Amino acid sequence: MSGENSKEVTEEEKVGSPEGIAAAAEAASEKDENTESSSVVMKVIERFGRGALNIAGGVLHKVGTGHQTDEEIRRVLVERQLNEFQNRRETAREELDEVYKRLTKMETRGAEDGWTQAEKEEVASLRAERKTRERALKDLLKQAFAPIQPTREQIKRARGTSSVKRVVVAVVMAVASVAVIAAVPRLLLLVLPIAVAVLLWKGGEPQPDLTQRAVPERLLRPELELPGPGEDPQQDAELAEPYPISEADTPERAADCVQRALLAEGVKVRSVYPARRTGWGWQATAVLRSGTSDDVVRVLRRLDTDFGVGEGRTMAAGNPDASAEVVIRIMTSDPFANPPAYPVRAPKSCSIRQPWSPGISLDGEDTPLILNGLHTIVVADTGGGKSSLVRALADYVTACTDAVAIDIDPSGRGLGPLRHAAYKSAHSPDDAEKALQWLVEVAESRIAALDDLNDNFPVSDVDPAIIGIVDEYPKLTKKGRKAALDLLRIGRKARVTLVICTQDATEDIMGDAVADAFQIRILMPCRMADVSVVLGRPKAISEGWLPHMLVPGDEENPADAGRFYLFSARHRAPILRYVIPLAPEIALERAKERVSAGLPTLGTAALEKTSADLPTGGIAGLLMEAFEAAGLPEALPNGTLLDHLATAAPAAWGQWESSHERWADSPTDRLREGGKAIGRALRKEGLELSSRRLDELAGRPTGYRLDDLRTALEGSAH
Repeated sequence: MSGENSKEVTEEEKVGSPEGIAAAAEAASEKDENTESSSVVMKVIERFGRGALNIAGGVLHKVGTGHQTDEEIRRVLVERQLNEFQNRRETAREELDEVYKRLTKMETRGAEDGWTQAEKEEVASLRAERKTRERALKDLLKQAFAPIQPTREQIKRARGTSSVKRVVVAVVMAVASVAVIAAVPRLLLLVLPIAVAVLLWKGGEPQPDLTQRAVPERLLRPELELPGPGEDPQQDAELAEPYPISEADTPERAADCVQRALLAEGVKVRSVYPARRTGWGWQATAVLRSGTSDDVVRVLRRLDTDFGVGEGRTMAAGNPDASAEVVIRIMTSDPFANPPAYPVRAPKSCSIRQPWSPGISLDGEDTPLILNGLHTIVVADTGGGKSSLVRALADYVTACTDAVAIDIDPSGRGLGPLRHAAYKSAHSPDDAEKALQWLVEVAESRIAALDDLNDNFPVSDVDPAIIGIVDEYPKLTKKGRKAALDLLRIGRKARVTLVICTQDATEDIMGDAVADAFQIRILMPCRMADVSVVLGRPKAISEGWLPHMLVPGDEENPADAGRFYLFSARHRAPILRYVIPLAPEIALERAKERVSAGLPTLGTAALEKTSADLPTGGIAGLLMEAFEAAGLPEALPNGTLLDHLATAAPAAWGQWESSHERWADSPTDRLREGGKAIGRALRKEGLELSSRRLDELAGRPTGYRLDDLRTALEGSAH
């Protein structure tokens, strides 16, 4: 037993000795080197494997003619007929030339020596043959090329035949290569390094895009075009009859489906390529033989029927870089049925100078925008989802450390659950007018304060950007609209910008506000007349901007509510997008969190002074909210009312919060001066309401009674 203990002690001493530690470190180092070497070997093997797969995939794609569209193969088959047709003409011309040569030779000899009887008969025969061949050649030259269009089965057989030929050629080349190397083994020393280099090179590339190529230029000859509707009455009906897109099980079949439908609707199409399956349906590019993208847009509703999809589920957009190309998108399923979760935004976690995404695109990608210094217009009919988009925008702005939101709505409740996180609110026409005039004053003061080194007002946490969110723009007063137009002209430089929301954006409603004033333009389900006005492009609809084809929703069926098109410097293509909805209860919770964490404030004394003229959003309403929050007691002291005002409207009343450092040593002064401020605000609104001594409460504080507040509100209503 003691021997075993002695052995254990010896081993422990070795481990703890310097020699043991060095040995352990060396062993660990060897292990790390082995692991690193093994990792490098595995990476090389993986790259070889990827290279082999990439090469094999590309070869099989080419050998199997997967890179060729049905339209290319059709043109190849028609080209063979064209070659035969031209060969017949050339043969007839050559044979006529031969007769001319023989006849000329005979006539020359007869003129010198005369003809024998046999030669006379031969000359007569040649002259008769010449006339016959001239008439035949003339008939051939008059005859137009009229090919027999191959059927789908013939195209399929031609594809199979071409694949077999390619396989045979590939096998022959492989066998020949092996035979040559076997005969001259030294070639292996040359071939092997090249093969290794190619595998490593291909292994470092992404997986090849095994799609179909465009029709080669040599096949884009007029003679190879498909006849338009009615041009060829003998054309196989199989090539003209459209069928539902649900029957398309391959990219070739989908391209064929699109081409048939376009031809059936009178669109002159040269070819359709490439068809691509997506998560929501199919996308293909049609090449027009003549006409414009407007020819496709005009028949979109009929194409819905041809493709067998719902109303408005076929979209078309022209390509500004290639006027003959039109991108066709066919939605066979809802691309926005399973949107990602709405992003979580903690208080003070964002910046107005960083990108924000109002929604996802058709392919599930974000829509990055920077709001700082940019005016925005949102146009949506009732049920179009405007509230969801504005709520998403307000959720982002109120989460920023360097931006404040001004909630302006002359006819409603503004930002709804997020209005509590707004710097100020204005929910009547007069208050909206004052708010916009205040914003103009702020913008002018900021511009006046710019130094020589700044062209635009520098936004920071101390001097935040100001975003005025204006709903129901047409219901602003005349002065309110003028202030809004003034701000649209000068606000960008001052980083005091507007987000204007409206149901109608025609010039008679918006006036001068539509002209190039908005750098971000968002169109939800709306009227056709709004599209070209907002985008400032007469041909916007023919280019694929189709918000007027979206269907507004209602309480029973959301339809296309929340879907939109967006135009900005970064987003110029007409792509359908969707705003992910933020539930009202979550928005309210976020507003409370942001108020508790503290909202950004305007840091300069000039702006704080100007903000005194900003509408309060209704002092009586705020007092009533305080009573409701307390359970509608008979009376509330000024201290409780000031606490509520500081929380509900921190921008105007935050200085009266009990925790404010100003009142640390003089809480009595807070109650006295704060009570005076409440009285001034009430008188400013024309309410006859005075504070009272509340004898029934401990300490007999000064405050207001609920009955007095209700009486004052009823009196103001009359």
